[in-house]
Amino acid sequence: MASLVALALLVAVAAVFPALADAQDPGVRPDTRLQMETTRKRLVVRPDAPVATAFRDAERATDELAARRLAEEAAAVPAPRAPQLDYDVTSAIQARNLQRAQRR
Repeated sequence: MASLVALALLVAVAAVFPALADAQDPGVRPDTRLQMETTRKRLVVRPDAPVATAFRDAERATDELAARRLAEEAAAVPAPRAPQLDYDVTSAIQARNLQRAQRR
């Protein structure tokens, strides 16, 4: 009787086990999907810039930098005053006008 129960248990396990094994997809593994996703990504390769364009851009940048430095230097130096607006000139003109006014 014990052998009969063991045989029935063995048959029941053998009948259930293949049903559990069929539930999984044997053809696709997770690492295979990763490999497929990595092979699908495309690399973007941009062409190198022409040498003439690079030189022209470099020259333009140096010209702009030189112009900016000249503008900064010009702004740093105070503008000279006009000589006709100096204190000596204005006081001399006023003194001369006073002398002319006294003669009249």
